[in-house]
Amino acid sequence: MKTISILGTGWLGYALASELKNEFNVKVSIRTNEKKEEYINEGLDPYLLNEEKLDFLDELSECDYLFINFPPSKFNNYLEFLNNIYSHKNISKVKKLIFISSTSIYPNEQTIFNEDFEIKNSISQKVYDAEVLIKSRTDVILRCSGLMGYNRIAGKYFAGKIVDSEDVKVNYVHRNDVISATIFTIKNDINGIFNLCASSHPSRKEVYLLNAKKHNFEKPIFENKKEYKNRIIDGSKIERLGFEYKYPNPLEYY
Repeated sequence: MKTISILGTGWLGYALASELKNEFNVKVSIRTNEKKEEYINEGLDPYLLNEEKLDFLDELSECDYLFINFPPSKFNNYLEFLNNIYSHKNISKVKKLIFISSTSIYPNEQTIFNEDFEIKNSISQKVYDAEVLIKSRTDVILRCSGLMGYNRIAGKYFAGKIVDSEDVKVNYVHRNDVISATIFTIKNDINGIFNLCASSHPSRKEVYLLNAKKHNFEKPIFENKKEYKNRIIDGSKIERLGFEYKYPNPLEYY
């Protein structure tokens, strides 16, 4: 049985680990030991990893596949932490490295963004700098749009609040599709940079009002309408290789 190490076992990483644990030996990184016993009981192999504690990189980097998913906002020095991982002596032996990035790497321009777009002015400098650091050393980079699904419900945070961006088009991807895309790149030995985004881009108002009705929370209040640039993320490149989104329409997320 092959081994996958999942570095960053949060909302996405834990779901991926749960999906793969019957088919792979799954090692996971944990920021604290709080859930260590719980993860062991679930058939996962947890190791402590954070900015101060890097001792278990030896064990975590002994794997066939390495999945790296850390939100930059959680770190004092995100780039240094990534560099510590990528500089480890075992990294060159890993069969495939998969890095979760974000479509916030693209600028705030009204256009359609695909993976060939030349990035000169990123919305998130941290995301851009991270990709520059790891790009030549990573087999797969998945640039995720707004991650949704399950308990992440678009609009719920704005229940009863004023929203001024009713016409802007949304770029969302369901968590299940990110998991499926990860498995797709592993099983088909695919490398490259891929945007992950639903093909349908309804307006923010459409999504928020539908979800308020569907999930029984107070409707956001759409007032003080402002002009926002419609950044459309094109997530079709991976589809041309045979991948199929199960959730192409954010109006149909659960």
